[in-house]
Amino acid sequence: MRSLQRWQHRRDGVSHRLRRLPILTAAFGVMMVSSLPQPALAATLEPEPVGTITSLPSPYPAHWLIVHDTAFNHMREGKLFIVDPRIPGGGQIKGILSADFFASFLIGHARNEFYVVESFHSRGGRGGERTDVVTIYDPATLGVKAEVVVPAKRLTGMPNRFQTTLTGDGRFLLIYNYTPAQSVTVVDVVQQKVAEEVPLPGCAFTIPVAARGFLSICSDGSARSTLLQEDGSVADAVRIPPFIDVDEDAMMEKPAIVNGVAYFPTFTGNLLPIDVSAHPARVMASWSLTTAQERSAGWRPGGAWPAAGDAQGRVHVLMHSHGAEGTHKDGGDQVWSYDAATGTRIGDFALREWGLAITVAATDPASIIVTGAAGSIDLYSAQGDHNTTLDLQMEFPLFVHSLSPPSTRSEGGAR
Repeated sequence: MRSLQRWQHRRDGVSHRLRRLPILTAAFGVMMVSSLPQPALAATLEPEPVGTITSLPSPYPAHWLIVHDTAFNHMREGKLFIVDPRIPGGGQIKGILSADFFASFLIGHARNEFYVVESFHSRGGRGGERTDVVTIYDPATLGVKAEVVVPAKRLTGMPNRFQTTLTGDGRFLLIYNYTPAQSVTVVDVVQQKVAEEVPLPGCAFTIPVAARGFLSICSDGSARSTLLQEDGSVADAVRIPPFIDVDEDAMMEKPAIVNGVAYFPTFTGNLLPIDVSAHPARVMASWSLTTAQERSAGWRPGGAWPAAGDAQGRVHVLMHSHGAEGTHKDGGDQVWSYDAATGTRIGDFALREWGLAITVAATDPASIIVTGAAGSIDLYSAQGDHNTTLDLQMEFPLFVHSLSPPSTRSEGGAR
């Protein structure tokens, strides 16, 4: 909660001066319209054409992005915006999907589908009977192709890229449940039905492993690697013994994935790799993001999503210099970049706005995308050159999804 208050405080600090502008602009517009002669007014109000149906290109251009606006103050009304960042000024939004109540979003490259995992209540904001669904969309028309009702127990909290994922082969959609009993609902997206529910006591999330497995992080510092069969049931489950000290240097459940390895930042500034290219997943040796001097000065990673990888084998991390207990979600004002294979720091740059989440675009050369605390979305080159700021005017955009296919993606899952 303290982290969320920090985010909102930063947003409020930037935006409080602007809150009166829409009202003043609207009032000025009314005065202008009322002062126009009636014939001139009538000439400007032409009927808007209706009934026109259009489609988006299929597949989308590789540089397009999908931005998840969580609508933090009323999360029942979240949205997903399909965006062309190369259009200057306005007009960047190409389409909108609803994303109700802490929704999760996935791109199904194997079947050319979008999946939105969301919840509805029969009485809206007053609650009532809850229904959880996987809504399957056609990316070209944005029409609903199908809807799969799933057990109403999925985790509803601040979005996490691995609370809902696709297996590496795109066959099964995995939904992490928390009631507070923990489990995973396995949805067969080919047959469009629930295939299985996998108990997951003491463990959380679904980081894809190989073609048909997933890794879950457990509360005692251990992990579990699960392999699924053709029908979605469990073929094998391996418990990985504790490999982190959850009291002294807890691991964030928010890895960057590069070349089949998930790189997990820790609270104090280490990066812990886990090989997820084969089942069972394999823990590798950790290394430090900072020098001893930088660590003493307070440099640590943080954010709603603090790290992202790219197709060139690099890991980019949001860093801040006021590191202390509880700052692991604060984000940062710099991006530090590393060669993932060697752990060598290869660059860093300062951000225009305080960053909360980072991702990497599919374009080549890769663009680093940073969501700011004030709601801005900035695109940088890997060298730190500022390319553009998206003109979207959203409420609380948090995650940006790249369109990279599974063969080239670096964020994990089939996104």
